[in-house]
Amino acid sequence: MVNHMHIKNTHKNADPEIINYISEHIDNDIDCLLEDKPLNMGDRKVPEFDEYKVYQNILNEVNKRKKRKIWPAVRWACAIALLLFNISYFTYQYVIDYKPVYQEVYASKGEKLVVLLADGSRVWLNADSKLVYPDKFGGDERKVSLVGEAYFEIKKNSKMPFIVSADEMRIKVTGTKFNVSAYPSDKDITATLDEGKISIGSSQNNSSLLEMFPGQTAVYERESNKCKIRTNEYYKEDSNWKENRLAFRNTSLQDVLNVLSRQFNVTFSVNDTQIKSFTYTFVSKNNDLGNILETIESITPVQFKKTSDGVYIARRK
Repeated sequence: MVNHMHIKNTHKNADPEIINYISEHIDNDIDCLLEDKPLNMGDRKVPEFDEYKVYQNILNEVNKRKKRKIWPAVRWACAIALLLFNISYFTYQYVIDYKPVYQEVYASKGEKLVVLLADGSRVWLNADSKLVYPDKFGGDERKVSLVGEAYFEIKKNSKMPFIVSADEMRIKVTGTKFNVSAYPSDKDITATLDEGKISIGSSQNNSSLLEMFPGQTAVYERESNKCKIRTNEYYKEDSNWKENRLAFRNTSLQDVLNVLSRQFNVTFSVNDTQIKSFTYTFVSKNNDLGNILETIESITPVQFKKTSDGVYIARRK
């Protein structure tokens, strides 16, 4: 398996730098606040830091000092207020001004990729699939788009929902694990939930989203533009491909061959159209094309022959 990871840690341990920053501006800022004057932000630049950690450190110092003197505690409280104000201000400016750079990752036929997103979420990308995502998430949503199949393990963030656009299907989550299959050649788009909770619906209209729970599969019918949710006894099998295992449940020969074509980067030719309607239910526990074709031949009167140019011809025995 080929791993593709994209993440950059921008937090730094910069407590002294932040304290210096506050001390440079605190007196003038407090005077402005006391005199009810607006703060002059100028061209200040706040250094990168872990906001929560700095806040905790300042709060601890306040608790120590407030038992001894009131004025230092007041000054620290003002410093905290100014610090949080400045953080909000610069964060707001950053969100407004920042234009994300979109990355496009494609897993070719016979290949699988793992993508680590900037928020810590992970995406397993199946063969012949494409994921488009920003280098950084901004605003009030984390949006990505998918063509093909992927398994998502989303970092929880209730304030910034994660949105997956898969052709006509739209999926909204805050933190969960689920599989999405949206190959353009398939008549249906499916989403299967392993853990957590997701909301799902159509991106073509403003209809309300349907809520899904673990063990359920949503099927979006492209032809009718309708989405249905059903309980799936074998829901864990939908993401078997991550472990190089394939599962088929009452699947037509044509659909089985479509999957094999993507997974092994091979081509199939079916001379007898009647055998395309044969259906199969089996689980392949190894990543061996020859073994899978032998299983198909043992279930139905179908025979495969490999030609000199690498094409597999399927015909009736």
